[in-house]
Amino acid sequence: MFENLLKSLGVLARPLLLAGSSVVIIALYGVAAMLIARLWPRIYPVGLAALAAVATIVVALLSMSPSDSTIGVIIEVIVLSGTVLLVDSFARELALFTPVDNDRRVLLRNLFYGAVGIALVGIGYANVRRLTTALAMREGNRADTEITDVNDFYVVSKNLGGDPVVDASSWRLNLPTRSLTYGQLLAVPAQQLELTLECISNDIGGTLISNGIWRGPRVTDVLALTSVPGDAVWMLLESADGYTESFALHELTPDHLLATHLNGAPLTPPHGFPARFIFPGHYGMKQPKWVTRIRFSASDQPGYWENNGWDERAIVKTMSRIDRPADTATLTAGSVMFGGIAFAGARRISGVELSWDRGSSWHPAQLQPEFSPYAWRFWELAANLPAGQYQVSVRARDGAGSLQPAKPAPTLPNGADGYHTITIDLA
Repeated sequence: MFENLLKSLGVLARPLLLAGSSVVIIALYGVAAMLIARLWPRIYPVGLAALAAVATIVVALLSMSPSDSTIGVIIEVIVLSGTVLLVDSFARELALFTPVDNDRRVLLRNLFYGAVGIALVGIGYANVRRLTTALAMREGNRADTEITDVNDFYVVSKNLGGDPVVDASSWRLNLPTRSLTYGQLLAVPAQQLELTLECISNDIGGTLISNGIWRGPRVTDVLALTSVPGDAVWMLLESADGYTESFALHELTPDHLLATHLNGAPLTPPHGFPARFIFPGHYGMKQPKWVTRIRFSASDQPGYWENNGWDERAIVKTMSRIDRPADTATLTAGSVMFGGIAFAGARRISGVELSWDRGSSWHPAQLQPEFSPYAWRFWELAANLPAGQYQVSVRARDGAGSLQPAKPAPTLPNGADGYHTITIDLA
């Protein structure tokens, strides 16, 4: 039941679980502290210290993973540890047998409520961006066709209150020596590129990944319209919603676009109208929407998500997913057709394998022809399986033959790792 609840919550599951667990821990700590004071007053200081240590460690474990950012965890631990002293005072007064005047009780009560409030503020500060982003997300669909319909494309935004709606007539792309109107940008010779866009927040088996045909001028052609300083190393990007991002100039290729169209039509507002960057091989966070300004710098100025703990490089990791049959499906024993996608950014896909005996053996799937060097690749495999329950896992190899990592890792800070696994019952 708990697993099904997490699946139904989707991208909201992690931030809600973290915040909810932290609140519960605060409440349990207060209750346990009072019980220790009443039942074992002689060991109260030692017991309280041990309780504080356990509470802090639990919160850290809930919030931290081997590849997680430590900033949010440190904030939570400090705030929660600081709350210990205030809750301690409250618990000590409740344990005393001597009368306490009403004013002092009111003061202690307010201190306790304030302590809990401060702890909740700390938790919110550490996790509000994760929750806000999750609320502003729209997941994509399972891959049924090569090209994802624009209406089915995944959307990720930092703007819980709504994304900017840009007026094409007043929009300008500001460059160091000039600005371009929307019409002038459309007049720059355009290129077309089929590319799969994946969010760095895409969990194993997740649907924050879509494939489309992007069209717009090359970034190098746009930069040729202005003067790039001789000492420039970084290109700094700004968007209409205040989003910022940076990109190393030496990494630009003819396949980097300032896209104005998706799937043959002008970009829609959720996808960055009037223009967004397309940088093959990188997660979506490096491909800002609603672009309004390009600047240059000799030093890096990390962007919005980098300043919130995400990886500066944001290179797409190798991933694979089982789309057919669905997880928990009940099927007829015999021939079972599996199918799904694999993606490795600019490194391409050279192989996909499935296992239904918990990794003891792996079976190669058949790859469909490549759509584009930067697009996901479809695979399928027909297996003859007797009745029983199976856990089916998938893994992929990139163009160099390197296998995607098996050890699970969370999305923060540089993308998820691990094998997508489904359970099916054959009768």
